[in-house]
Amino acid sequence: MKLCPNCHSEIEDNAKFCTKCGTKLTVTTAHSTATAAKTAQAQGTAEDAQKNNANTHSDAAAINTQALQSAFQGYWSWLLASWKQPFKAQKTTKYAGILTLFLESLFFTLGIGHWAQTATSAASNAANNLLGSFSNNSASYNTSYSIGIGFYFTIILTILIAAVAMVGVAFLIHRAVSKAAEAENFIDYLNRLAHYSSSILLLTVLFFLIALSGMSIVSMLVISLILLLISAIWGITIVCGVVELENGGQLDRIYGAAITVAICVAIETIAFSLVISQLGDTAGSFVSSVFKGGL
Repeated sequence: MKLCPNCHSEIEDNAKFCTKCGTKLTVTTAHSTATAAKTAQAQGTAEDAQKNNANTHSDAAAINTQALQSAFQGYWSWLLASWKQPFKAQKTTKYAGILTLFLESLFFTLGIGHWAQTATSAASNAANNLLGSFSNNSASYNTSYSIGIGFYFTIILTILIAAVAMVGVAFLIHRAVSKAAEAENFIDYLNRLAHYSSSILLLTVLFFLIALSGMSIVSMLVISLILLLISAIWGITIVCGVVELENGGQLDRIYGAAITVAICVAIETIAFSLVISQLGDTAGSFVSSVFKGGL
């Protein structure tokens, strides 16, 4: 059966005239009708395929969202448990430890950056006041200096690499003093030490909030106390990562802990020097901008 191009009635395939309206049918007309039918069928198939693809993407997005929510809830539960009982380490996702170290580095760096920005603004105002006391003109120093993203990136990367390096040293010493047949892999070891020291995350968040409140004698004293607590918690974590063993190994635990502390102090010194160097570069850049924008 085919369709009449005029009235769209169904007629026999070999008919030369439409039995309804009398329109003369040609081979070209029949071919056009068949082509139109195939085109319509192809369009319908394409639309179905697009709908199927859209449904597939929608399902994939829903699955990804659910996976992210599940991962976040699992990480949050792990954090809460670590704050309640730090030395009762729990199994978690593979990247919980490195994520915790990154967040600690992030909040610490944001606090330092805010303080540095506040210091440069205060220095600019002091320079303007000093200039006004010695000059009657309206010139002023540049007060629009801002710390670049490179400052934050450098400090975050420095702290994160230093922390992972210290965990790596502790891991190697841990392997040396342990007789366990099935040794703990580095990722699990990193997660365990991050569980021990997760309270540092709370301290770095507090550090950042205090930095936002401004610079004062009280805030400086609180910050000093926070830094001492962070250093103490991290030192205890590293030592416990070495000496907390069920069975001793060839290397005595105390010697292993001493070696680990010595190496970690060296790494901390290098990291601290790099951070101070970055702050010095920022201060130098600020001073340069002050004089360029001065008289």
